[in-house]
Amino acid sequence: MDILNRRAALKASALFGMGAMTGRSLIPAATAADGGASATPPAESGTRYGPQSATGNVAAVYQRAREVLYPICRVCPQCDGVACAGEFPGIGGLDSGMSFQNNFTGLQRVKLKVRPLSGNKQPDCSTTLLGQKLSFPAMAAPIGGLAVNFPKLTHISEEQYFDAIIGGCVDAGTMGSIGDIQSNPLSVTKGHYDVAGRFPGKVIAGIKPRPNENFISVIRLAEAAKAFMITIDIDSAGRGWMDASKSTAVEPKTVAQLRELVRSTKIPIIVKGIMTPDDALLAGEAGAAGICVSNHGGRVLDHSSATADALPAIADKVKGKMVILVDGCVHYGTDVLKYVALGADAVLVGRHIWRAAHGGGREGVALFMKTMRDELTAAMVLTAVPTVAAINRNILELDSRA
Repeated sequence: MDILNRRAALKASALFGMGAMTGRSLIPAATAADGGASATPPAESGTRYGPQSATGNVAAVYQRAREVLYPICRVCPQCDGVACAGEFPGIGGLDSGMSFQNNFTGLQRVKLKVRPLSGNKQPDCSTTLLGQKLSFPAMAAPIGGLAVNFPKLTHISEEQYFDAIIGGCVDAGTMGSIGDIQSNPLSVTKGHYDVAGRFPGKVIAGIKPRPNENFISVIRLAEAAKAFMITIDIDSAGRGWMDASKSTAVEPKTVAQLRELVRSTKIPIIVKGIMTPDDALLAGEAGAAGICVSNHGGRVLDHSSATADALPAIADKVKGKMVILVDGCVHYGTDVLKYVALGADAVLVGRHIWRAAHGGGREGVALFMKTMRDELTAAMVLTAVPTVAAINRNILELDSRA
């Protein structure tokens, strides 16, 4: 089936409820478009759906997510960017959607070696990042501008969304996040940081590449909220680049401008949107605490490389010299394992945790993250790695990657 036909079939499945799907993220194909709702998947204690709770399991959380997110997000069997290609603003990839799809296919090409005879019975999937212990190397990616990008999603406010993301991640032993959009008045942005302030030291503050004076004003909000780290998604300054004299501006950054931002605060700054070793080295030259290998979920430049393809060469240059984060279609515990083996210190989870928040609130986010952590632990058993520090490319079948 070609891409266009597959995309049409996926949309038809979401619209007419053709069949039922099984699996961790596969849920009955019902839609909220006509007010209908399919039955919640049966509880399956002990399966990869995760532990039972008041929310149910991950499949039940995703069932609810589909009901409230359709047609913005169809909660597809695999979140590969095909059905939503070009739906921007929205959740899809920009233009043809190939950058989003590349992230998915690039990660699928990475294969794991199975080594069950190692006697590795109780691996430790915890890690320490910038002095903070995490239950496993995964955190929430900053996602902001919900009211602008998804104006029809009115069942929860942005403040409630951030509370669910942060609270759920904290409950799972890791870090939550808040996102940003430069068009918001500072008073609205402050309201978001008021939520973050309820979780001191547990929040990633994502800030758009505003002109430096404007950016630093948001840094002060992050400092008051005791944010864990700050990310600047420099790739947002592509199509969103505007006249720097405007309050809603974003702009590309020079090394000198980045250095000014780094020196303006004691909070570690991570430069997000790095896809080449050269840019990683420039971020280090600016004094950044780390980088995030990211193509913005395929939402800023069409036909860019997969993050899984870009990561190894970057890690070869800067591993051990700065923190390396990565994002791109992180869904399962095995995805976390793959990215860490390719050179990341930790991953950021975007669309999937966004779904969990809309489908189950704080409890749904915690359930999703705990399930992914359990999957990582099981995968570490079968790949013979006792600790996160022991994960490396030796567990990968690298020659199987196209």
